[in-house]
Amino acid sequence: MQIKYFATLRDITHTPEETISVNSLTLDELIHILCKKYGKAFEKWVTFEEGGFGSLSIFLVNGQDYRSLNGLQTQIKDGDVISLFPPIAGG
Repeated sequence: MQIKYFATLRDITHTPEETISVNSLTLDELIHILCKKYGKAFEKWVTFEEGGFGSLSIFLVNGQDYRSLNGLQTQIKDGDVISLFPPIAGG
């Protein structure tokens, strides 16, 4: 699966994208793996203060917002493209 990082998350991971090989897991499991790999700096952008993932970050699975799929329980597999956007303000 291909994981694409944008804005601040790109700075934290030091890469615009990476490929990982998995059979199948949920988006929740993937975010846990990425938080463990990239640490607190990454975690703060993808979690709520009270725990759990989502926050204001946008997670896309093959171009679709995870909330319009099966939320954090969305199954992802090899060949999928996951895009992670931190909250971005602008005017």
